[in-house]
Amino acid sequence: MMKFSRQSRLLKPAQFRTVFQQPIRSSDDYFRRMARANGLQQHRLGMAVSKKACAKAVGRNRIKRIVRENFRNRMLGPVTERPLDFVILPTARAAKQSNKTLDESLSIHWQKLTRKARGRNTGSQPDQLRTQR
Repeated sequence: MMKFSRQSRLLKPAQFRTVFQQPIRSSDDYFRRMARANGLQQHRLGMAVSKKACAKAVGRNRIKRIVRENFRNRMLGPVTERPLDFVILPTARAAKQSNKTLDESLSIHWQKLTRKARGRNTGSQPDQLRTQR
């Protein structure tokens, strides 16, 4: 198993902004997920768990722990396709769900986002359509 190290995290506001600019999106009742190619050798994770999503710190920490563990188990390791930066935004319904439900939701969407990223130019190079305008 891989360690969830500092290099596996989005730490600075500029890193989050980059993902928010032209993201690949995926969402369900529990999470909004965004991703963007990072041009590095590994996937990275960022989370924004607001008090609106979960009023108590215990609940926010539980959600973050579930997301980190799921990311570590499923996404860290040798990257065969394009490495991505992920930002996870939980909804208010996530705080009321079981750990198993949240884990299953995340697992489905890691695959969905990486599949979408294969066919899309989302790295440091601008999109072809945007440069033609």
